[in-house]
Amino acid sequence: MKKQMIVITTFATVLMSAWSAQAQQAGLSDYYLAPVEAEIQAGKLANLANSQANKPDAVAGTWLTQSGSLEVQIGNCGQSVCGKVSKVNDAANVSNMTAMGSTATPESAIPVLGKTIMEGFTPIGVATWSGTIFNRADGQTYACQMRMLSPTELEVTAYKDKPENGRSQVWTRVSNTVTAQK
Repeated sequence: MKKQMIVITTFATVLMSAWSAQAQQAGLSDYYLAPVEAEIQAGKLANLANSQANKPDAVAGTWLTQSGSLEVQIGNCGQSVCGKVSKVNDAANVSNMTAMGSTATPESAIPVLGKTIMEGFTPIGVATWSGTIFNRADGQTYACQMRMLSPTELEVTAYKDKPENGRSQVWTRVSNTVTAQK
């Protein structure tokens, strides 16, 4: 058991070093990472799920969708996390997260500037949240999971029944500034 803890602690320390380097490149302060790093150094890995990685601030900021068509500001909305469209980069470019099992045409694009498209996100695991997302391609709302891959990458998966059967995108952080609120 002691050997396993040493291996896990060493792995977690290496992981945090890589995460910290990416966070600094992205302009994030050590404020978000210091408590997690301290827990790892102390061997308190059981508390990792409740660390800074799951706080709304970890995912807060402006994110560019994989297609590049939208910028979404994600931030704290009361007891959960939500996201509002802050910029439409190409109104005719419909998101590649099209209706599950159908295709969309540019004419079916629904105006979304200023619209809250992500709602009710709460932590369900380490750096992972669950909520709902509006798909402008078909005007439907789907269950959704978002997971921080790094301080600058967010995986967003929309689905009907199970995340494994959904469609994923990787969004890129544009900035850490947050004004999204319900």
